[in-house]
Amino acid sequence: MWSERKKAILQTRAEVLGLVRSWFNDHEFCEVQGPVIVPAIAKWSNLSVDYCGLNAFLTSGLEPYAGVFGANLGKSYSISPAFRQETSGFQHLTEYWRIEATIPYGELESIMEVQERLLSYVCQELQRNIQEEQLQNSVNRLRRVRSPFPRLSYEKAVELLAEWFEVQWGATLDQEHETKLSLQHDVPFFIYELPVGVETYYFRSTVDNPLLSCSVDLIAPEGHGELSTGGQPVIGEEMLEKMKKEQLSCAEEQWFRDIEKMGSAPHAGFALGLERLLKWICNLDKVEEATAFPRLREPYP
Repeated sequence: MWSERKKAILQTRAEVLGLVRSWFNDHEFCEVQGPVIVPAIAKWSNLSVDYCGLNAFLTSGLEPYAGVFGANLGKSYSISPAFRQETSGFQHLTEYWRIEATIPYGELESIMEVQERLLSYVCQELQRNIQEEQLQNSVNRLRRVRSPFPRLSYEKAVELLAEWFEVQWGATLDQEHETKLSLQHDVPFFIYELPVGVETYYFRSTVDNPLLSCSVDLIAPEGHGELSTGGQPVIGEEMLEKMKKEQLSCAEEQWFRDIEKMGSAPHAGFALGLERLLKWICNLDKVEEATAFPRLREPYP
């Protein structure tokens, strides 16, 4: 049998999902569902499956379908499973759930505002309604969460980290860096305009500096790490050029062009990990505690 704490965590998970849907619906976002099986690997997956005798992949997010939804339906959101290979359970499960949102013609500031308003609403409603004795210690932590959230440029983050690490401009901020910054905060905070690199390859460059990307990460406080990542992805021919550098096949290129024919628009969006969010809200030690049947690399029930 599950412990009372486990039951409380899963009940909180259900409440969080209900609150997320309520906020998005109240703010005129349309809920959408994209396919889980996709033909191209590129940035969208790294787990392959046999699909009717064809090689396909399990998606790790709504892109590139997010642009189609945005162009045709306007502001949209999705709550769905995603998949990736992961050797560490700290931040990711092999199968996890993502809360994604797309704003056509949106910019970085617009997706930061959506995230801070969404999470402020979720946290304020949760702290008012928490009944489970096992989670009472979360009330004061959640009460602090109100928009706007602190914002750090990448350059400012590197400047702060230089006090503890040998880190230079252009370096990827890894888990250790994010944790150190996170321990200096008691509410979530943003790090924006990260340098163009592997993690930000598919995001547009900023107008003022081509070495910086239109990207943003939301970091949980108290050492709980990254909650979400987002930005303004490239689209159209620019996206294809980037995909070709990853040895895109002719079939994969045609797949992308077919999607573009359904409609596409410049957009901004983010993906928020549900289990990561619950790890912080419930103050859990490991992300696998945030789901009933965690999928890791080892055998599973």
